[in-house]
Amino acid sequence: MTEDRLAKLQIWMQEAGIDLIAIGPTPNMRYLLDFAPIADERLCLLLVGPDAVRMVVPSLNAEQTAGHTAVPLNIWEDSDGPAAALREALSAMPAPRRLAVDGAMRADFLLQLEDEIAPQETVDAGALLAPLRQRKSASEIEMLAAAAAQADQAMAAAIEACRPGVTEAEVAWAAEVAFRQAGAEEVLFTLVASGPNGAYPHHHTGQRELQRGDAVVIDLGASLNGYKSDITRMVHLGAPSEEFLEAHEAVHEANQRGRAAVRPGVGAQDVDHAARSVLETRGYDEYFVHRTGHGLGLEIHEPPWIMAGNDVPLAEGMVFSVEPGAYIPRQFGIRIEDIVVVTEAGVRTLTGYDHELVVKE
Repeated sequence: MTEDRLAKLQIWMQEAGIDLIAIGPTPNMRYLLDFAPIADERLCLLLVGPDAVRMVVPSLNAEQTAGHTAVPLNIWEDSDGPAAALREALSAMPAPRRLAVDGAMRADFLLQLEDEIAPQETVDAGALLAPLRQRKSASEIEMLAAAAAQADQAMAAAIEACRPGVTEAEVAWAAEVAFRQAGAEEVLFTLVASGPNGAYPHHHTGQRELQRGDAVVIDLGASLNGYKSDITRMVHLGAPSEEFLEAHEAVHEANQRGRAAVRPGVGAQDVDHAARSVLETRGYDEYFVHRTGHGLGLEIHEPPWIMAGNDVPLAEGMVFSVEPGAYIPRQFGIRIEDIVVVTEAGVRTLTGYDHELVVKE
């Protein structure tokens, strides 16, 4: 599978007039090789030319890397530095005039590479890599489904932990423990925003104690086998006000309408419009301050972007969030988020936790 991905990338780079693609130990490398060493300050580069592929790797990662890929390795020792290994790898390829680089790799890696080859032009490799990664294979979708099921379990643990007197951080820890016990390789975020803190879409979970009358936004994500999860649900401690219930109903409907709009050929912006128009009709448009969704895969945020102005047509295999929200300053916030897959027939929702408001007395 990784050989197919590299071969397709080589075809596309020739069509785009790219002579060399340089990729650091990032999700792009993991996608192409099904492996990426732990990133640090040591130069580590996958170099893809029209007819050759090489990898420059520090010696401490060489044996592990060789166990995951058949790409020829140019290995360097800390005492020698990477320059000779980099030159040796580049000697297998024609002198590049047009270089495309991984936007997520370290800037000092790029500077060392440019010192060696002095390209006439350096561009972002995202235009070549994003189309490869946007449409997930069947195996990728099942890994994302497993990650989503794990997030459902963590959400249940977080909701169970919600009660007056417990801090946001304690609720977040309950979710983190559940993720780890279920085998998550990394917990990416455990956002718990209670009461007025919910009005901040990217609140930093803190030591505020939950109080009766609070609405609580719980937004969780982790990594399982490299693939990410993301889910948001709502809890209310005590009986909710009519104002809150009206806003929650509007966001819930926006989530449903957004997901219902998903099918092949529909523009990404049309899904945004389907969700946003509900909140506009209900009078909450000024309180919906972000895009409706983002792609999900080896990264928590990746294309496609579900937002106004993005007319990219959805295609089978695309995976992204649908997460409308309403954020009322100094009062509360509401967000309901699901991860969906575009299917031949329409849409599949990977997140399975119930969407209804959880009211805890």
